[in-house]
Amino acid sequence: ELKSSLIVPKHELSRLDSEIARLQGILDGLSSSRAQIKQYIDAHQSLMSPVRQIPSETLSEIFVWCLPSVDSDTYSVRSLDEAPLLLTTICRDWRRVAIQTPLLWTSLHIHHALNITAEVFDRRTKGINLWLERSASLPISISL
Repeated sequence: ELKSSLIVPKHELSRLDSEIARLQGILDGLSSSRAQIKQYIDAHQSLMSPVRQIPSETLSEIFVWCLPSVDSDTYSVRSLDEAPLLLTTICRDWRRVAIQTPLLWTSLHIHHALNITAEVFDRRTKGINLWLERSASLPISISL
């Protein structure tokens, strides 16, 4: 008799589990749709950001002000944590402006490390050549 008294509750539990699974599927689908719509809104809203309205020439001037002052005897280092390389990582537009601003690339500190591998040496050489290329025809100051 105890066994038969569990038949109805077990059936109800099974029905509830099925209903929860069905509703979870609907919830997952709605969450996915919501995430896609939010991503679309965020992407398009960023296009209206006031910073995107700044002319490239003005942005370029602002970037130059991000560099260490000329009087500080501080040279730009090849680090993604500092200008000018940091500016190339923010967004596509900032990267384009930074790369096309030769004044950002007119000072360079080259860290001379002993016992580096050929691969690291090649990477550094390519980086230095790219830096020199970006400085265009402007004079460049180099520290070691």
